[in-house]
Amino acid sequence: MFCENCAATLGDGSQFCTSCGTKVAVEADYNVKRSQFHQRVWQEELGLSATIDEYGCVQFGHTDLGELEVILREYSPEGAKLSCKFFEDLTGKAPAHEDLMRICNRVNALEDAKLAVAESYNVVRASVYLLFATRGRTTLDALPDEALLRAVIAPAMSRIEDVIREFTNELQKLNSAPTA
Repeated sequence: MFCENCAATLGDGSQFCTSCGTKVAVEADYNVKRSQFHQRVWQEELGLSATIDEYGCVQFGHTDLGELEVILREYSPEGAKLSCKFFEDLTGKAPAHEDLMRICNRVNALEDAKLAVAESYNVVRASVYLLFATRGRTTLDALPDEALLRAVIAPAMSRIEDVIREFTNELQKLNSAPTA
């Protein structure tokens, strides 16, 4: 690697040129154009601001539903995963991990969106996978049809809301059940 300002040789992982002090531009490990496209469209449709993380995923941070993100994968330009972390127990007072798994499995049998519990701690995420036509484009640079993307955002959010609501109902049933 070479400095764009003075052409000095740079060491791997350098953040600044040791010769002139210029900040080294780091190339992203993801398709910037695709991430920016998704960021713009999702922000416009949801009316929320978002950032792009170091992996190219669109992060909305904490919303009314929970921590919302659109996960984009370089190897799958025709798809995206809408994910929402909506339940997290930091107190240790949540139901047992096995109970959360049972609730998720029950809800997953009924809904299009899916729930998952993290293995080592009590975090539950709702997600829905979205596939988009890329109109015969086969390169990894292909962007989905914007009208199609806009058309699936509201139904996808609705599926996430439905699965969260169902989880909440099941959790309330568990919490109100008499203990032996």
